[in-house]
Order: sequence, then structure tokens, then C-alpha cells
Amino acid sequence: MTIRSGRTRRSVAAVVGGVLVAGALAACSSDPTQKSSGGDADVLNMYLYQKPKTFSPLAPNNGPDQLVMSFIFDSLYGADSSYALKPHLAAAAPEVSDDAKTITFKLKPGLKWSDGKPLTSKDVVFTYNALANPETGSAQAGKFAAVTGAEALADGEADSLKGVTAPDATTVKITTSRPAAGLPGLVGNTPILPEHVLGDVPTEGLGDNGFFAKPTVGSGAFTFVDYKTDQYVELKANPNFREPASIGKVYLKPVTSDVATAQLRTGEMDLTQVSPTDLPTVKQMDGVKVASAKSPGFTRISVNQSQERFKDARVRQALLTAIDRKGLVDQVLSGAGSVVNSSFYGDIASSAANGYAYDPAKAKSLLAEAGWDGSKPVTLSWIPGQRDRDTAVTVIQSQLKAVGVEVKLKQVQADELLSSYEEKSYDMALFGGGNYATEPSTVATITDCDQGYPAGGNVAHFCDPKLDELLSEADAIADPAERKSLFQEAAEVENAQVPYLWLYNPDTIWAHRTGLSGFEPAGLPTNEVGTWNFANWKLS
Repeated sequence: MTIRSGRTRRSVAAVVGGVLVAGALAACSSDPTQKSSGGDADVLNMYLYQKPKTFSPLAPNNGPDQLVMSFIFDSLYGADSSYALKPHLAAAAPEVSDDAKTITFKLKPGLKWSDGKPLTSKDVVFTYNALANPETGSAQAGKFAAVTGAEALADGEADSLKGVTAPDATTVKITTSRPAAGLPGLVGNTPILPEHVLGDVPTEGLGDNGFFAKPTVGSGAFTFVDYKTDQYVELKANPNFREPASIGKVYLKPVTSDVATAQLRTGEMDLTQVSPTDLPTVKQMDGVKVASAKSPGFTRISVNQSQERFKDARVRQALLTAIDRKGLVDQVLSGAGSVVNSSFYGDIASSAANGYAYDPAKAKSLLAEAGWDGSKPVTLSWIPGQRDRDTAVTVIQSQLKAVGVEVKLKQVQADELLSSYEEKSYDMALFGGGNYATEPSTVATITDCDQGYPAGGNVAHFCDPKLDELLSEADAIADPAERKSLFQEAAEVENAQVPYLWLYNPDTIWAHRTGLSGFEPAGLPTNEVGTWNFANWKLS
């Protein structure tokens, strides 16, 4: 069944606003998360680093939303500890034709939704059509640009993607209008939606449908129960999950990192990410274990290049050179991280030759060459609550001032930041996350000229046709060695243009009460927690 077509385009802001209204629930008088106060004993309390906004794969990417969705929705693929594609709903790796224009996915047999209904290839087709159609309010449509029929769908000339079909209940076949070897990595980790629940919802109303405020039917290890605004998201084990979890309930609690650390000590929190500055304290706690892993997710500053003053690459190079990023790693992260000079990761990023070492004199020279007007201040926005970011912004403010850039700091919430991206009303914004290691071509989602937010993830509104061309060429080749060579060239171009101010890759540091066993740290960003094997987690 395809999504019904209603041709009134809804803005992302309206979608988010509708979900917020629908999701606002009254606070309860007791706290069921506290085991000592009569709550369930078989419950895991876990840190949620920011307040969620909506539980919709159609909405713009937002870390806490994605974290919650990783528990309640499953995807064809996730990423393993080496950041390679790992089958989830899929039975094996995707089959890619030699010309990289036909991609076939096979689902595991016997999959079910949490309500017991069969999960089939029709659900995947439905989801991809919803994501690719701007009429749903989807902010993910750009990911499907290469799929046959995507342009006709976007223009309202078709009701579905011609290139996405389900030959049988366990097979999904995608054909593309151009070679697209990276497509599995681009769309394979997208949460799959239940066609039997949403299939009759008109296109016009899909994005802000009440389901996304309370998605009680899912395919993840847990099912959604409730969201008590500012308190917790309540989940319960999904008995129909492909590998049922041993833990009965999970409460995801949106608190600041220092509160999470304090609750870890008291036993109110079972699992949390730890700020490196808190690590010495956490290691001294009784009944607590610490585990860490390297992460491809990086903290960066987006510079709004829709503003004329930021369009000159020399300005962005100067800003990066003015920041002592090694000092941030050493002082803010206590050494638990590394400086990065590209959005690419690992060997591919090795061709990003310019290390942009801390050099205030050079930064001043570059700004002078670019004709920088130091009389106009710059506002740096960020979402507060994570210790390293809260500290980093004050250090960066001081260091940029030293080279003639007056910075004003502004704390914002997620909805305000996303709106400023869409309206192009911000100056600079510090944020983090992102896994571009699994499929390097996904860097295009944050750099391509046609991926400007909200159509894509290019919140900096950066554009370099040469970089676009290289990424497109790499996507057109199936041979891994040839692709790698092109990605390395792309990394060199990106490194010179500085679309973002890359700060650092923070190590992922987790701490948990010893009553939780079977937990293994993942180096992936927090919002990809769902790639872990929940079946191994046990409470005692």
C-alpha cells in the first residue's frame, strides 16, 4: 500500500510543533524509576543526554530522539564495533550489482512487530516511500535522490518510488537512476515503520500524526510506554523482538551529565555516559564499572555560510587555527579523545594534510587577508548539559577573542537550534555525533550543495561543487579500492575548505552499576545505542 497523496507541503517546524503538543504529558506524582520506592525491580535507568522532541524517523536528525528510537524501532542494518554494516532486520549484507544501480536486501524470516503482526518487505517499501516524499514533512528525502522515481515523487508527479519494490515478503529491490554503491550505508540504518498502522494515513498528515508522539508499535528490543516530559521515557521489553531482552523495563532520563554522575553514585542511575572530567571520581565509586571505546562521532562547530562574512574559506581556516584543539582534548577531555581535521574517518582522513595547528598569529593573518570585520560580534550557540561542551565553549570564546573575533555565548534547546538552522538565523553552533565511518559517502549529507538543511544535514549551508563531484564519483563505483582513493581525494578537498570547525573525537566513556552485566561499550555516538546486543544485558 502506498501513502495517500495530499499535495500540501508541511514545514518541518509545523511537524515538530505538532508532535511537541501531542507529546506533552502531565507529570506523575510518584517516580516508578526508583526501585526503593515501590517501582519495578527489573528496571534499567539510563542517562538520556538531552530532552527528546519527537520519535519520528521523518523529522530532522536529533540525537536524543534517535537514541530513543534505537530502542523501539529496528533497521535493516546497524554498525558493528569496526563501523562496518551489521545486519539487523536484514539477513545478510546487501547485494550490489556490478554497475552499482541495483541493490537487493533480504530480510530475516519470521520477523514480527511488537503487536505480533508480520514485519515484511512491504513495511520497508512503505518506510522508504514515506522518507523520500517531501509531502510527509520528511527531512530525509535527500538520501533517496539516486533512487529511480525520486524526482517524480518529489515533484508530485508520482505517489511512490518506482525504484523500490518488494518482489516477495522477504526481498526489497532498489534500482537507481545513477550508480549508488553507498546507498545501503545511507538508508540502511533508517528505522522501519509499520505499514499496517500508518499505511492509511494521508501523506498530508503523516509527519505530525499522533503515532510519533506515542509509537506503541515497533520492531525494536523495547516498546514505547510513555513519555513524562522532562522526567523520563518509559519502555518495556518487546516479546516479539528477534532476540528478546532479559530486562523488563528501561527508563531513559533526560538529565545533565553531572546529575547523571551523581545518580550513578546513589544507585538511581544504572548506566550513563561519563564526562572525562568526572572519570577520576567515578572510578572511586563503589559498585561501579567503567568501560570506554574510540568513537567516529566528532564534536564540531557549524559556521553559517549563508552569511557573507563566513563564505571565504580563509575565515573558516582562521577560526580553526585560532582554537587550541589539542589543549581542549588534554584539558576538557582529560586526554580521552583526539583532534580531527576532516569529517571522514580513519585511513580515508589521512589525506587531510593540513592539521591546522594552534597558531593565533596565523589566524590573525588569515582574517586580515579575508578582510574580516572585527567590530561585528559572533554568537556561538550550543545545547547545555554536557560537561565537555559547556567547558569548551568558554575556552573557544576566549581564544577567538584573542585573534579579534568577539564571541557571545548563547544556550539554546534543540527545537530552537533546529529552527535556527532552517531559518539560517544562527552564526555558529557547537554540536556533536555522526557516524561517517560505516559509509564514507554519507559525508555528502552534511556537505553537498543540495543537502542544505532541512532537505539534508548540511546545517552549515556549505557548497563546493568539486567535493560533490568526488563523492558522486565514489558512489558510482562498486570496487572498494577505487572508492577509497576517491574518498581520500575528497577528504583532501574538504580539509582545505573547512566546511565545519572540527574540534575533536571524544572517546565514548560509559559507567554502570555492577548489577548490570553483559554490557559492552560501543564507540558509536550515543544516538546509535540501539546497535548494541540488548539480549546480553542482564540485571541482578
